[in-house]
Amino acid sequence: MSSEHTNIIIPKYNLNYTISRDKNIIEASLEKNIKLAYSCKSGICGTCKAKVLNGEFKRNNKINHILTEDEKENNIVLLCQAAAKSDVIKIEPLAPIPRRVELSKAREIISEILSIKNINKNIIELCISVPKRFIYNYKKSNYIEIVIPSIKNNKKYYILDSINQNEKNNGTINLLINKNANRNINKFFNHSLIHGETLTIKGPYETDLIYISNDKPLLFLSENDHIISTLNEIKNIIYSKDNISIMLISSFESIEDIILLEEMHKLQFSYKNFSYKISIIDSKGTNKLSRFQVGKTVNLINKVFPDLSNHLIFINGKLDFINENYEKVVNLGAKQENIHNKN
Repeated sequence: MSSEHTNIIIPKYNLNYTISRDKNIIEASLEKNIKLAYSCKSGICGTCKAKVLNGEFKRNNKINHILTEDEKENNIVLLCQAAAKSDVIKIEPLAPIPRRVELSKAREIISEILSIKNINKNIIELCISVPKRFIYNYKKSNYIEIVIPSIKNNKKYYILDSINQNEKNNGTINLLINKNANRNINKFFNHSLIHGETLTIKGPYETDLIYISNDKPLLFLSENDHIISTLNEIKNIIYSKDNISIMLISSFESIEDIILLEEMHKLQFSYKNFSYKISIIDSKGTNKLSRFQVGKTVNLINKVFPDLSNHLIFINGKLDFINENYEKVVNLGAKQENIHNKN
């Protein structure tokens, strides 16, 4: 177990999950879609009291006066005030845990196709139905798989519109699909993506994020439709740590291939520490007043960051894109252990 994470065990409810140590137990558990008993979150009401069976906590001594001396001697803590300290902590909450705390389990679901929108020549936006039991954590990077008869399809289709922050499922999810990613899959989509028809999906799944240190700015480099998963990752980081400086450089073949520009704009408008640039390989259709950069990402990075020795860097794209940009950021001082690739 890393020094930034702790394994939480609650034997009474058969729960075993990993949390980050930078938040109290209540908040860190909520990020894992585990809702422990709490009310005020200030330590006054005592709803979140729990007995420590094993492990160590960092306690907020300003609030722990609510606990009696007898409770303190018996290892009772306030989970809304205590943060994890040891690698493993075993606890027993004194108040019953609310219903439906189990982690989301992936299952096959029959969904109805509600709407189909063409984004560009390759990408479509699909809105499909999901049942009430389709529950996932909006603070995570969530995706599904589409079950295709006689075809092995391991493609991850990331959910665009996660559950609203009140954590209620509105009965639909939106996906972006590249119709031309695979010939056989494309053939299936051409025959099956029809309004009102059904689609078998499997999920939800969530992607674990790499732990982000507060003291390092982030640089994301993405290529074409890899922006879908990249933006999901960025949103999840912002949800938990909106004070981290994040720069996104997204590369597209042409203006017609640009997707999710509206989402990038909304993020930049809402979070002062996020900014983005777009590079276009084919300059056809651009003009001198265009805000887009013309050329490959590899030729743009040094104009934005001449020194990357203090950055965490994430490169999402095809192998050639990853290789050339990996070499570039290393030449700009990036440390190999701070570079993460995904194709």
